[in-house]
Amino acid sequence: MDELIATIYDITVDMDRALKEENFEDFEQLLNNRNTMMIQVEAFKDDHPGCKYPAKAKQLLEDARCLDQRLTFLLKENITETQNSLIQIKQNKQVSKKFRPYLKQTNGVFLDSKK
Repeated sequence: MDELIATIYDITVDMDRALKEENFEDFEQLLNNRNTMMIQVEAFKDDHPGCKYPAKAKQLLEDARCLDQRLTFLLKENITETQNSLIQIKQNKQVSKKFRPYLKQTNGVFLDSKK
């Protein structure tokens, strides 16, 4: 069980690195791996009801929890920033459509019928 908890902590540290490098694909994969490890720890704890976490394991779990809270905050900031960027892109697209409506016509001739 100590190995699983140490792996959970290591994966959380790797998640922090991936998020700082803005490598979101790796972050998602690490998140899924960590979830699998957490399920294994829960299954082990269910199979051994009298089992208690050693002091080192408790400390690693506490450190992982603190790091995870910081990652959650960073992710929320990234999501908000992305949503704002999408809104800005949508507004720019609407503005450009209003100022350039004639771009859809690629060819043609203007004939003045007044003579």
